Amino acid sequence: MSKALAVSRYSLLELWRRRILLVLVLVAVGLIAGTGLTPHLAPGFRSDDDRTYFILDTLSRLVGLAASLCAYAVGMTIINHDLDSGTAVALFAKPVSRAGYALGKLVTAGGVLVAIAALLGGGAVLLVALNGGGHVEPVFWFAAATAANIVLLLILLMILTVYINNIVAAVIVFAFNYVDGVVVSAYTLVQENLITSPPLQWIVKSLYWGLPHPLYSDLQRDIVRLQFRNAPAFITPAMKQSTIDHTVAASSTADVAFWLAYLAVLCGLLVLAVRRKQV
Repeated sequence: MSKALAVSRYSLLELWRRRILLVLVLVAVGLIAGTGLTPHLAPGFRSDDDRTYFILDTLSRLVGLAASLCAYAVGMTIINHDLDSGTAVALFAKPVSRAGYALGKLVTAGGVLVAIAALLGGGAVLLVALNGGGHVEPVFWFAAATAANIVLLLILLMILTVYINNIVAAVIVFAFNYVDGVVVSAYTLVQENLITSPPLQWIVKSLYWGLPHPLYSDLQRDIVRLQFRNAPAFITPAMKQSTIDHTVAASSTADVAFWLAYLAVLCGLLVLAVRRKQV
């Protein structure tokens, strides 16, 4: 354990020296502050609902994007940099087990990303609270779900960079993430019986419970409800409810348990990848 902590400290210093994360976080915090000021300074926001909708919709995109960029920045370099520079050879020559090395890297990378997600999520919660509140809980859970999602993305990247170029690994994970989102959307349609073909339902359900699908909060449904609050008269209550039902809902307990299982599997695969890597 002491060797893993030593690797963790070394990795944290390396990430700090590169300043990449610091720049990303500062830009994201600045954009969050700008999101809060824009509805009060720019014209066109006629009501509190308009301002709240803008803030929630922008935050839902901004926090997720900033956290994902940080995950890519960390995951692409935290192991790959050691392999390319030869640092891994020097570390493995010392009394540092490969499992301890992988654990130290995982603790550092995961801890940094969770801290970043907490910072961005805390800023978002504060912004919503200052704007009148009412949506603090879904924003909080959105930040928590974002942290969980980027941790899986991070570990996938770390595993791939043990074997292949980090740019190629990032492209693969990006494509995988996109497909994952499509599967989640298709699964929502299956749950609402909009996909009625039994074979197609089986395929979608198999993919959904076979891939590490992301966790969600009810934030997106809150945003849709705000959209409809001042909707034209021709949009009936049934149409509104149908749209809300087709929007991805908060993840269930089963989804969280599935995420934990996938986390354990990916952590095991990372340790295995590092142990089998020839350096």
